[in-house]
Order: sequence, then C-alpha cells, then structure tokens
Amino acid sequence: MSHEFIPPFFLGSCEPEEAEIALFGVCWDGTSSFKAGSRFAGFAVREASFGMEEFSFYQQQSLLDIKYTDLGDLFLPPGQKERVLADIASAVEEVRGRGMFPIAFGGEHLVALPLILAAHKAHPDMALVHFDAHADLRPELWGDPLTHATIIGRAAEQVGFTNLYQFGIRSGSIEEWQLAQAHDTIRPFTVDAIRTALEAIGDRPIYLTVDMDVLDPSLYPGTGTPEPGGIDYSTLIAGLKCFKGKRLVGMDCLELAPHYDATGVSAITMAKTLREMIILAHNRAR
Repeated sequence: MSHEFIPPFFLGSCEPEEAEIALFGVCWDGTSSFKAGSRFAGFAVREASFGMEEFSFYQQQSLLDIKYTDLGDLFLPPGQKERVLADIASAVEEVRGRGMFPIAFGGEHLVALPLILAAHKAHPDMALVHFDAHADLRPELWGDPLTHATIIGRAAEQVGFTNLYQFGIRSGSIEEWQLAQAHDTIRPFTVDAIRTALEAIGDRPIYLTVDMDVLDPSLYPGTGTPEPGGIDYSTLIAGLKCFKGKRLVGMDCLELAPHYDATGVSAITMAKTLREMIILAHNRAR
C-alpha cells in the first residue's frame, strides 16, 4: 500500500500486524462540482484527534482497548481518476486480505465506490446504508458517469437498488427523486426509521457510507457542498449506535474540506465520528 507518512490518528493503538481494524485516508477531490478541498482532510482529522478523548461517552468504550491502526493516506494524484479508483480498490483488497476491517475517511464521495464494490465482491448479499444530504443517484454529471454526484447510483447498480437504504437526503435532481421513489430508497433520518431498515436487512452484511454533509452546515461548515436543513450531531450519533452488534463489513466517513471551517470544528467532528466507527467495528457481529 502506497501512502504518505503523517502522524497517526490518535497515535494509533498498535502496529498493523496486530490490528483488527485499519483506518486509512482516501483524500481526493477530483470531481468536486462546487468547492474542492477534501484532499486536505487527512492531516486536519489527525491533528484534531490529538485533542480528543479516547473514551466514548456515547458507547462507553475506549479506543485504547481496541486493536486498530492508522495506515496513513493513500497517494492519490490529482487529475487521474481511473488510477485513483484502481489504487483505492487495490488498497482495500490488501487491507481485507490481511484480515483487517477497513474504515476509510477524508475525501469526496466518489472514493467510496471501490470500497463499496470490494465489500460487495466479498459479500454478494450485502446491503448498502447511505447517510448524506445528497442522493448521489445521477446517471451522469456534465456527461461523466463517475463523480461524487453519481457514486451511489453506480454502487446500487451492482448492489441492487432494493438493497439501498438512504437517510438524511434533502437535495437532488428531479430524476434522482423519481429514481429514489421508484425504488423506495430514501427514508427520514430517525432512530425508528434506521431500526426498521436494519430489521429488514436482518443478519445480512452491511456497508455503511457516511457523507458528513448529512449534518447541518451551521454545525459542519467544512464541506464542499453545504445543504441547510441537516441533522444535528446527537441525531447522527443516535443513528450510528443503531449499528452496534450488526454485521458491518466496511465503513467510510467522507467529505471534509477543512479550509472552509477556520474554527476546526468540522475536523474534530469527523475525528469523533471515526472514533465511534472504530468502536462499532470492534463490536460488530462476525
């Protein structure tokens, strides 16, 4: 795996050879259609993590009791989309091949596509759960079928629209709305709605992809595509906690453009969300 050397997330808890969970940055923003900058997420999140408590009040567990490691950021060159997607696919296959649970973070949502497809390859009966402000179901954007605005559509073509569950969506084209209605993919972001979806999924494998702009931009301004009307952080945490003990097979936490938030709150918000994801991965059903 080719990556840059940078200080690890919360110092990391162990060497890669001992880890059950692998955190790694996929910080690229080559198809961002409004404000770029998520390529800079990696260092911002790690720096923010140094001021974060290792103990989660929400899940009553400490990162220090979990064998996870931070593999650093993948080297993802600007302007080379096909190479970037191929390199992410290769990296996540390596992580899975070493028996580690993958959690990727940082960049625009397109980088989730090879992560989702790798999980689906290993688990063909997988469900895809999507937290986001945007439907990301466009067939193309400006003639391009592979962008941050089309990623969930491309993934659903492989996973199956009947296996797609979307929460927090409040923006999209009329075509996306019609597609989502035809397949009943969009649900309100409530604990009851998430629990109902998880009951329908049952004990099947789940990939969870989280675009942090699901949060209201008044709370999380460090994003390239802010959408008013989002959820608050307590609601996000309550939603994540629904996945405790579920059969998670991969996760990502994306869309931090740190330069749009001079306070640093967005970076610490992603760092804390990753802490909760690490704990969820540790407590997943096998």
